[in-house]
Amino acid sequence: MTLSLTVLGRSPARPNPGEACAGYLVEGGGSRVLVDIGPGIVAQLLLRHHPDELDAVIVSHMHADHMLDLVTLRYVYPWRRLAADERLRVIMPPGSADQLLDLARGVGGPRHFEDAFQLSEHDGSSTFRAGKIQVQPRETQHYIPCWGFRFSEGGRVLSYTADTGPCGGLDELADGANLLLSEATLRSLDEDAQPPEPRGHLLPAEAGEAARLGGVERLVLTHLPVDHDEVSTFRAQAQEVFEGTVEIATPGRSYDV
Repeated sequence: MTLSLTVLGRSPARPNPGEACAGYLVEGGGSRVLVDIGPGIVAQLLLRHHPDELDAVIVSHMHADHMLDLVTLRYVYPWRRLAADERLRVIMPPGSADQLLDLARGVGGPRHFEDAFQLSEHDGSSTFRAGKIQVQPRETQHYIPCWGFRFSEGGRVLSYTADTGPCGGLDELADGANLLLSEATLRSLDEDAQPPEPRGHLLPAEAGEAARLGGVERLVLTHLPVDHDEVSTFRAQAQEVFEGTVEIATPGRSYDV
């Protein structure tokens, strides 16, 4: 099975009308992984698959637009403590356990997630597997700790930046990727953090530059506000610096890697 990407949601924290926030299906080798699970993603997932058909859910960071539908996902499962082999594998970012516990207490009790999910944290750098898909985390530059991922299967590489400003982690993610799924949240630098605070998002042209320097074959822009004709503007800005294929992530669409 060819490595593929399906966009369930592409919105930034302020959702585009009628769209979900961040969430993507990565499939390959007969395995299926949900990467990020922002508000609205579970409803989109259930149009296609029951969560039991997933090998894992992987969360990039603890901002609400990337993880809050974990609360909704819990309600898909019976309201009882599941046996260990019935629990969905959920891989969280390093150091997130206390935040997840606080969220669990707020929505149902301290075991709200534990009773349905097999929870773990990746270590921030080591490669791991989700089914047959190899997953390599790379820390990115955001307002809180955040990790992007390189997904490999069958000799193909899909890289997902998660949320990031320009940084070495972004360069590592882009390096040699067949498809780079990159955030492009900013219309202008005025929308990002201002010095001396570190930046946390990209302009479309910066995503294009990362793709160019990394020798990427195909760039898909996501996590971006969509308003009228802005889609063509975002694409054009990336194409000014990157000569490869540039596309805008479309909810519901699948992309072969």
